[in-house]
Amino acid sequence: MQEKVIEIIVYILSQLGPAKGLEDIDVKMLSSEGYTEAEINTAFAWIFSKLESGESVLDEKIKTKGSHRVYHPAEKKILTRDAIGYLMQLKELGILSDSDIENVIDRLISAGYHKAGTAEVKLFVSTIIFSSDEASDLRTKLVLQNNETIH
Repeated sequence: MQEKVIEIIVYILSQLGPAKGLEDIDVKMLSSEGYTEAEINTAFAWIFSKLESGESVLDEKIKTKGSHRVYHPAEKKILTRDAIGYLMQLKELGILSDSDIENVIDRLISAGYHKAGTAEVKLFVSTIIFSSDEASDLRTKLVLQNNETIH
């Protein structure tokens, strides 16, 4: 379920812009694509938790500032082009930080992957996004059961 939530978060954040807000996201389209109400609610809850904690979502300064990571040949050997592109997209959307990307790559290498694609990256990204060192962190409470709704 967590990988699907990541897909929804990426979709929502990629749809946002100067003229389009969260209220303009077509939730019915997500439902028609096969995502459950619990998955959609969890994605929105994650975004709202970032906003509530003061983190900016889609900060324009982040998008225009800084450099892009250059992947080491050993990393390129275990990551498909799609996986590298997906990591870059998550970074540009502000979902992952540079250290999060390093963490994902380290975990993939430690797990012994010889060629990791987008599906494998999504699995490790979801564990990073939905886990926390602090038990009181709101993100640890975001994985909903199928019958739960955020009001």
